[in-house]
Amino acid sequence: FKEPRLRALMKFMRKPAKRLPPAIQSTWESICLQPDDARLREERFQNGHILTIYWETVTRWIVMRAKRDAAALRTPLFLLQAADASSPPMPVDIAAKLMNKAAPRETGGMHGLLPLHLGMRVRFLEALDLCHGLVKDAEGDVVHIVPNELDEDMVEEAFARSEPMVYLRHLPKGIWVRMEKYTSAPFSKKLRRQDNTLIPAETQKLVFVEVRTSDAFHFRNHTVTRTAFPLSHGRVITCTACQGRTMDAGVIVDCGRHEGGAHPKHNDDWWLDLYVMLSRATRLEDLLLMRAPPASFLLQGPPASLRLQLDKFAARTTNCRQRAMKLVAELGFKEFLH
Repeated sequence: FKEPRLRALMKFMRKPAKRLPPAIQSTWESICLQPDDARLREERFQNGHILTIYWETVTRWIVMRAKRDAAALRTPLFLLQAADASSPPMPVDIAAKLMNKAAPRETGGMHGLLPLHLGMRVRFLEALDLCHGLVKDAEGDVVHIVPNELDEDMVEEAFARSEPMVYLRHLPKGIWVRMEKYTSAPFSKKLRRQDNTLIPAETQKLVFVEVRTSDAFHFRNHTVTRTAFPLSHGRVITCTACQGRTMDAGVIVDCGRHEGGAHPKHNDDWWLDLYVMLSRATRLEDLLLMRAPPASFLLQGPPASLRLQLDKFAARTTNCRQRAMKLVAELGFKEFLH
């Protein structure tokens, strides 16, 4: 963490005191969203990440974010519906429920409905080429959508009229994505020969993502295969998908949890989810919390099993530092320490 207040907050979460210090309470309250919060209009939050606990929340945020971003970029928002094949044939009402099933891991690794626009940051829901870094969760920006021939007139008209939203009748042939960490496009030199204005540094990042058909999965006594794109929004993700990542821009954390029903979320599990999402940012000013618990929730601390492991890790860290300092003294390097 780059600044003291966030570092102190995370340290308190890991090992809370019996009482909540005013400084920690003030820090927590400072990052909780307020009605008509002006910070939401700042560029870092406009272009940053939205983190949530559940896929049900993610899918709602994806639609809202995609609509807003498409409007800001003045480009149409295309709605891409998956094509599902079912055995036995699925009644319309059940098919509608399947289409609205939120978690891709339960529906062949693809969304039932994917909103997509030019300039949208997307991430892969499955690996396309492990050898060249096109792995699951790899990210890139949509630069071109190749429509089905039967939808070409509709797409051209949407761009000509600047229509805000278009529901495609057929899945596109493919989507061109400029990847963030990929430079192995095999056609970069050929493109350069065709048009010397095309910059290799950009074309070598291009990937053509085609429609895919999933392995069979089961939904309400039906065996289903789904044909769609293995893509999701790259800026709206679950706390599970965000683990291990550092986010330098703004991070909006939707802390909402299931409190009733058949599967309420236990406080220990909620603490773990919140800690993971909060720890993605490096500065306190880059965090905003929605539906956050009161600051007193921090007094709970981590689950007992995790607290035991944290204590062991802290002891190992202290021991390691002591041995390192002893070695530094023996080698005569003390003067280089700051």
